[in-house]
Amino acid sequence: MLYFPPCKINIGLHIIGKRPDGFHDLELSFFPLWQVCDILEISPARTDSFLCSGIPTGGEDGDNIVVKARENLRGHLREACGKDLPACRIHLHKNLPAGSGLGGGSSDAAYALMGLDQVFRLGMQPESLAGIAARTGSDCAFFLQQVPCIGKGKGDCLQKLETGLRREFGLVLIVPPLHVSTAEAYRNCQTRSGRPGLASLLECSIHEWKNVLENDFEKTLFPRYPILSKIKERLYESGAFYASLSGSGSALYGLFESLSPDFPDPSGLPEGIFMRRTRISIP
Repeated sequence: MLYFPPCKINIGLHIIGKRPDGFHDLELSFFPLWQVCDILEISPARTDSFLCSGIPTGGEDGDNIVVKARENLRGHLREACGKDLPACRIHLHKNLPAGSGLGGGSSDAAYALMGLDQVFRLGMQPESLAGIAARTGSDCAFFLQQVPCIGKGKGDCLQKLETGLRREFGLVLIVPPLHVSTAEAYRNCQTRSGRPGLASLLECSIHEWKNVLENDFEKTLFPRYPILSKIKERLYESGAFYASLSGSGSALYGLFESLSPDFPDPSGLPEGIFMRRTRISIP
């Protein structure tokens, strides 16, 4: 069976504080981008195999998070009901750059869990899949929801988000050829509590978003990588009413009231840049 794991953007990301377990407490919004996706094929086989093609992920296939998801599901089945996961062939074709903050790897893993459940008719309960997803990666649980959400804690405590806008906007997505690791993004990051919640900030007029919605990773990553701030400025110059870094990676996006925004002029931007023009629905 074929699946199309989407990416996501975060419209607002607050780093609230450091947790005793070494992770950070966050508040962030998740919005799926259905038209910008990887391709995942799962089929029964005599022995397990995994193939990754497309944009390089920078690691060994055996270390891919999809393989981790498969093995986590296999372990759960053995422990919970004494069953084994049948052997399967998984082929992942990467269209999304790694280290971009778009959640591509987490989405691939979540869709692998859903796909394996469907292909082998395992009858997994949603809460069981969510638990396996959360153990696999912080953003994986969101991609099981398939609707916009507010995430808290490590980002895996999720609540469905409805802003009341019920509108579709144009979106331009730009990813420079730059890999930003999660560890690097969190290094020297600044925490701040006491701000209004993102759900209430998203209720503001879209023309106020520029002034009230922040991605806290910009404070540390922009000085280190000036190309990121340059791209954000270019998006605003091109007419975006809101532009931001997505997640902890190198992807930036601009939101436009026009459903068919023009691409920003790429002159002066590095070669090998990843650019997409699409739409996003904000409920």
